[in-house]
Amino acid sequence: MQHNFLKPYYSLYQRLGCSGELYVNDVLVYSFFGDQTQEGGSTGAVPINNVILESGKYKVVGKMLPRYGKKAITEEEYMSLDFHVAETEGPLGTMKKTRYKFHPRIEQPWDGLSENINYPVFEISTEIEVELPFVLDGWQNSVDLSKIKEEKLFEEVFAFYNQLYLVMESHNAGKYLELSKEKMRLQEQAFYFSEERKANFQKGAMQIFGQKLQMLPMKKDELRVQVMGHGKLVRLVRLDGTEALKFKSPDPESQGDIEFEVKLHKRDLSKGFSII
Repeated sequence: MQHNFLKPYYSLYQRLGCSGELYVNDVLVYSFFGDQTQEGGSTGAVPINNVILESGKYKVVGKMLPRYGKKAITEEEYMSLDFHVAETEGPLGTMKKTRYKFHPRIEQPWDGLSENINYPVFEISTEIEVELPFVLDGWQNSVDLSKIKEEKLFEEVFAFYNQLYLVMESHNAGKYLELSKEKMRLQEQAFYFSEERKANFQKGAMQIFGQKLQMLPMKKDELRVQVMGHGKLVRLVRLDGTEALKFKSPDPESQGDIEFEVKLHKRDLSKGFSII
């Protein structure tokens, strides 16, 4: 079923009762890791315009992993994904009124009556087709990082992340936003940001940095490099699956650490990394 929306907004609605990751176009769009996965789960919408980049068909993958402290996925774990599109052009409330499911739900192939489920990892996947009014200048034509030796790539990526770490440790929100301007521009185009929304986005970042929170240490032996986006994107991730760059929570009893999702690419080999 195709739409005739002027400014379509695509999203996934995830329900996770496990640790896990969601990928669209081979790009991580959401992850749920750490001790927060011991009980309960995660639900919510995940926008994806910024990773599909242009009209076409894309693979969506949900990777189920054991809860924190467990070694396997059992019949108690679950994951489901719904696929929504809505119109953003119009008066307040347009998105809510126009949202519909454009693709069938996918979920784990067992239910509460199943027995003897035991997997170290389990994937669910499907292919979606989208229509967008733009072609974003993303990482489609960037350098294929999978051709660089992993040890060399790790050192280069760690060096860039370490620069970001120092910026965040000094609570320099202006510098962080400057380094993130390519990513911000992509998101502004993908989600049709108004000037007001652009300003609110920057204000939110300034408020987080303004809290002067402590950074969690970033040690090489506690990190791994992950290449995605068909070889065009890279990030550092902690061995427990959480983001490398994190502010310590101001109130650990009511909220987790504040994680910063950072993906890098290279436009060409003669240039360094940039955040996208």
